[in-house]
Amino acid sequence: MRRVGIVTVMIAVAALACNMPGVATEPTLLPSQAPFAGIQPSQQPTQSISSSRPAELTPEQIDHITRAAVQIIAAQEQDGTLETMWSGSGTIITPTGEIVTNCHVACGAPILVVSLTTDPGLPPEPTFVAEITHYNEEIDLALLQIKTDMKGNPVNRTDLPYVELGNSDSLALADPIHIFGYPGAGGKTITFARGSVSGFENAEVDGYSQRYIIKTDANITSGNSGGTAVDLYGKLIGIPTSVNTDIREDTILGTIGVLRPANLIAVVQNSPGSPPTAQGAELPPSQEPDANEPNNGYSTATGPVAAGSVIRAYISWEKDIDAYFIQTETAQNISVKLTDIPTGTDYDLSLIDDSVILAESKNPDSEEFIEYSPSRAGTYWIVVYSYKGASITSPYTLAINYDGGEDTIIVTGQAVDANTGTPLSGGQFGILAEGVTCNQFFGAPNLDMNLVMAFTESDARGFFELAGVPRGADYATYFIYGTAFVCENGWLKVPENAIDSDLGIVKMPF
Repeated sequence: MRRVGIVTVMIAVAALACNMPGVATEPTLLPSQAPFAGIQPSQQPTQSISSSRPAELTPEQIDHITRAAVQIIAAQEQDGTLETMWSGSGTIITPTGEIVTNCHVACGAPILVVSLTTDPGLPPEPTFVAEITHYNEEIDLALLQIKTDMKGNPVNRTDLPYVELGNSDSLALADPIHIFGYPGAGGKTITFARGSVSGFENAEVDGYSQRYIIKTDANITSGNSGGTAVDLYGKLIGIPTSVNTDIREDTILGTIGVLRPANLIAVVQNSPGSPPTAQGAELPPSQEPDANEPNNGYSTATGPVAAGSVIRAYISWEKDIDAYFIQTETAQNISVKLTDIPTGTDYDLSLIDDSVILAESKNPDSEEFIEYSPSRAGTYWIVVYSYKGASITSPYTLAINYDGGEDTIIVTGQAVDANTGTPLSGGQFGILAEGVTCNQFFGAPNLDMNLVMAFTESDARGFFELAGVPRGADYATYFIYGTAFVCENGWLKVPENAIDSDLGIVKMPF
């Protein structure tokens, strides 16, 4: 277990209907019918004055915890400015600015920016820069200390808002839990969730068996990592760390949040100091062997990288970060494999969206692998970075696949107005996921892109190329043009032996 690694995207809505015969080994089309015109688109406090447990946090407690629950931004300097690489959450636990978070949020970050919330309706404000003082990779916890303000001036405050540590061993099944943090799904402001203790797991830590995991049904998503879980007394009893998802036959049956017990902070305090710092300096261009450089951040990332690409590149110095981006057209799995890591080095791999780490691989071996099922099509960043060492003579190999790879086909065609024959430029042609109907998609108040298998946009002459169409299914097909749309169930039939196919001219009967 170690660090992490880079950004964002807004997906436009898409959608169609048409008619055209097929070939035996090509997708077959049903005769076009009328479009769907009718569819609208615990522990008591040490100074407790009562032995009874509170029923809920007070507004004053919530306000105080909100100010102590911070966003941790892993950043790097790029052309004189700080560029966000990824982000997570943390909790100030002393008035002098000690912060607890996950190691995978903080360990390996060139610069750690601490952002504080003063108004829950506004994004947190970058306020301090912190450094790691202690960390434990196996427990996945790290302690930070605020050092300077954003201008580099030393900070010696003793009045920072903080959350007192509770006794996580006192928690029992069904005890209420309240979680504060900055998940990507919650937007840019602090997010609050409540739940209860769902279970525990013990493990041998620091030489003896103790509580290692607290399970909870509280809603935890990417970005909550390292955040704040408190009991009804407002004391820190856990650090949100991960989510275990129960997926069977491609269906999500449920999720369980994983918290690291606050009592493990004592173990981290006895762990080593700050992680090994990367040494060396950026190579001059004349000595840089990597043709993709500079690709050290979002703005300079290499891409869009095509599905099926195999990249040979270098981590040229220990602070080097290689960023790539892909633009998926489906919600099918993204897989990334990092091999040929040079002997004597240790590289890590991350998949990132909107500055939130979606998946990461940090094996100590010579290979890293990520397979991730996205909730939507869009832009995703892939980051390769060094935990230890670098090489300008031995390249790594990065294999990237998405949109179904060899199990899918490409469908092309030209969208035209059925009445005038005019090519329809800038429309969106797509297919719904297997089993999803036009009514389900367009009948909702807002279009849910999670129901879309693949989509694409028609060019200036109305031509479109739809990649990532899985074989062996019939699909509802849609086309959206401005405020108009057409959609037909089962319009596109793709047999198991289908090949890449051209639908020819597809007339849209608006």
